[in-house]
Amino acid sequence: MSQLDRIKRRSDAATEFNQRHNRQDGAQIVNSLADGLNALRDLLYTRVHGDVEQRVGVDSLLVAAAEIKQLEMGRNEIELYEIAESATMVAERRYFPKDDPWYLDWLIRLRLGEAEKNPAASKRLSEYLSQSPDGRRRKFSQILESSLPDAGHAPLVIYRLFPLAVWVATALAFGDHAGAEDARRRQVAILPGIGDCPSCHGCVLANEERCPQCGNPFWNYEWLIDD
Repeated sequence: MSQLDRIKRRSDAATEFNQRHNRQDGAQIVNSLADGLNALRDLLYTRVHGDVEQRVGVDSLLVAAAEIKQLEMGRNEIELYEIAESATMVAERRYFPKDDPWYLDWLIRLRLGEAEKNPAASKRLSEYLSQSPDGRRRKFSQILESSLPDAGHAPLVIYRLFPLAVWVATALAFGDHAGAEDARRRQVAILPGIGDCPSCHGCVLANEERCPQCGNPFWNYEWLIDD
């Protein structure tokens, strides 16, 4: 997607948000949400692909074209899972009227653009949204590992931390700091070591920020394997 397409997609989403909810902060929300989800998508891809390759070795049979295809498939799968988790979080926190499907449809347009019309994407989202949190995690891990075989060697804790990371990013975009802090506490309960970073101390950071030491909002490989 070109920079112009990205800008237009965000602008259209902000305009729609403001018009529907009679607000003026649509651009701020859209940019924070998009930046947060983009960062998490790219960080997770690095954790399950780049980091694993460095530790277990690169498949010499994987030609450049195949690796590019893997990158696209992996990023797309992460994107769909993020949409499902963000929509679930917004519904649970009741940012909008109960049972209003608007946010999901709006987020799909923001994140997928023309790909929203892809039947496979719609099917995957329906599968995620029909399941429990544990069911979504299991489904996502299976799909990601089929798209990116390296993911099978990544620390399993990523699948428990990542959906909560999406919840943090979504809450921050909507100014729900209590929701973000609650999701972070749940992450620390899963992996207490992430609260020990001498730089950020495991605190919630703004969506455009990242801790240079531990990787917060999604932690470096060494922190994920911390016992």
